Amino acid sequence: MSEPVLSVRGLRTTFSTDAGVLPAVDGVDLELHAGETLCVVGESGCGKSVTALSILRLLPEPPASIEAGEVIFDGCNLLELSNAELRKIRGSRIAMVFQEPMTSLNPVFSVGSQIDEALKIHTDLTRQGRRERVEELLTLVGIPAPAERYRDYPHQLSGGMRQRVMIAMALSCEPAVLIADEPTTALDVTIQAQILELLASLQERFHMAVLLITHDLGVVAETANRVAVLYAGRVVETGTVYEIFGAPRHPYTVGLMKAMPGRSVGHRAPLHVIPGVVPDLRDRPEGCSFRERCPRADAVCAEMDPELEAWGAESAVACHHPYVDERPAGEGG
Repeated sequence: MSEPVLSVRGLRTTFSTDAGVLPAVDGVDLELHAGETLCVVGESGCGKSVTALSILRLLPEPPASIEAGEVIFDGCNLLELSNAELRKIRGSRIAMVFQEPMTSLNPVFSVGSQIDEALKIHTDLTRQGRRERVEELLTLVGIPAPAERYRDYPHQLSGGMRQRVMIAMALSCEPAVLIADEPTTALDVTIQAQILELLASLQERFHMAVLLITHDLGVVAETANRVAVLYAGRVVETGTVYEIFGAPRHPYTVGLMKAMPGRSVGHRAPLHVIPGVVPDLRDRPEGCSFRERCPRADAVCAEMDPELEAWGAESAVACHHPYVDERPAGEGG
């Protein structure tokens, strides 16, 4: 495999709270290659969005603090750049699409002027050139009558259209990396499918690397090349989409797979639920963070936190007792 276009190594991000320091991301390693889609999955509160925001240093400091790690892009560590240097990369070489466009778009400016602002910062286009480029981008993302939509304000557009505007803004400078943080969560199923299809077609057109943050395993199955499973701020399993869906190793990954509604509907089995909740990271349990929810946990799990170890050529798992062959039908923790 080629050298990664983006490499995250040992990323650790904490938040200072009244109750103490919260390690939201604790030693995350990720690699993203040109043209591929890496999906980062896990329950709410497992550190997915904080990882994405840490890459571009978009978290408010304080209360957030990136305490360790590297984010390597184009041969430099983004965590060591000045704010001015990083601004040249944000929105240009690395772009981001957020979960809720209504909170990302400025309500008092037209959508066209907001896309124009990104072009004004990162390109040398004339005013007329930027106007033409904005209308071209709106057309590219499937927004009809772009000259009219240019003048519209965010509240005048539907949720799906606002998300298309955010995608147009993100792609305005043809970035090498697109980070999409739950880009379809607030949309209905039909619009979700349209947005995912749009992202896939634009990825192929621009040969972008896409880091997709999601909790929806159906989205993962349709879009991912590789998958990283996060739990309690740590990567517990990585692999190709075929490995993760065909032969998950970590008990948490197995539990997520069993909790997919489509896997129970056919034979009317009850929907599987992983018992318990994600642990309070201010008081992380000793040993494996998943052990209190895991049916395979034993004494060693309470004593030692498992390291992420390679499993074959393209996968890795952090578990003392990973699934190797068949899984008992009743297990899924």
